[in-house]
Amino acid sequence: MLPAMYKKVFYTLITMISLFAASANAAPMAYSVNSDGQEESTWDSLYLIDLATSGSEQRRGPLFSGVYNHFDTEGLAFSPDGTLWGVDDDSRILFPINTTTGSINFTEVIQLFFLPPPSSELGGNDFGMTFACDGSLYLTSVATNLLYKLDLEGNYEVVGSLGANISAIAAIGNPTRLYGLGNGLLDNGQVDSPNLYSIDVEETGAATAIGPLTNAQPYHEGGLTFDSEGNLWAITDRSGLSNQPSQVLSINVDTGLATVVSTTTETGFESLAITPPSNCEAVMANDRYPAIPVLHPLGLLTFILALIFSGIAILHRRFS
Repeated sequence: MLPAMYKKVFYTLITMISLFAASANAAPMAYSVNSDGQEESTWDSLYLIDLATSGSEQRRGPLFSGVYNHFDTEGLAFSPDGTLWGVDDDSRILFPINTTTGSINFTEVIQLFFLPPPSSELGGNDFGMTFACDGSLYLTSVATNLLYKLDLEGNYEVVGSLGANISAIAAIGNPTRLYGLGNGLLDNGQVDSPNLYSIDVEETGAATAIGPLTNAQPYHEGGLTFDSEGNLWAITDRSGLSNQPSQVLSINVDTGLATVVSTTTETGFESLAITPPSNCEAVMANDRYPAIPVLHPLGLLTFILALIFSGIAILHRRFS
């Protein structure tokens, strides 16, 4: 039997570990824009969304000002320096966003006039965007069906043809691994390509289907991003389906399996950004064995448990 003092220490440590594990697995906060929202007074506003707590959101402020009457922001991404960038379909501009107020510094706008304006023939670009660890910005356009690689000086190159209607992308790692979210429904209501894709960033730009978003409700477009732990998240725009709110999804990168985590109260979200590029440590060709994740929450938890049970064993021998 352990003395009462050691019992108290033991139970206190177990409680702390439980709280630590819960916080380590908590869903992150994310930014999104209600580009297809139903209330005109809050159109194209920046929101901070708690991905886990029923999708509850805080409105930070509108993106538009007297310069433009209305935005159609369909992509968000954090650059490596922590700046949140957005891309607008109507005006074809790329711009930094103040995450506290939602305001835009129009002196730093980058024009993307090499892309087509919205039209009845091509529709909109329905942009997807993400930054890679090296600072490169990848951009997709449904209107051209192409993957682009840009810098923040406005220079660009065409990587290649996607081969699928993809309006949300997310990059992770070094070298870059790029994933895409296919559009769910066409304008006529027919099913498009609600799948998770891997995208070749090195040569062709081609998208290869990983698997369907099983469990996700019907949607039109969406946003896609990784968190700092390498977990893949999505948000879906369902405003065209009788003004349904958006769904927050956790996605398995190996299968495309989607788990519904929460539902927002606001409608029309089709962009998502959580953190600057993650997992950016270079992977060397001769690395045969993965590093032990001692600084990862699960690695720390394992280390703490090992210490506790070692201490219990010593105490048990001493007082038995």
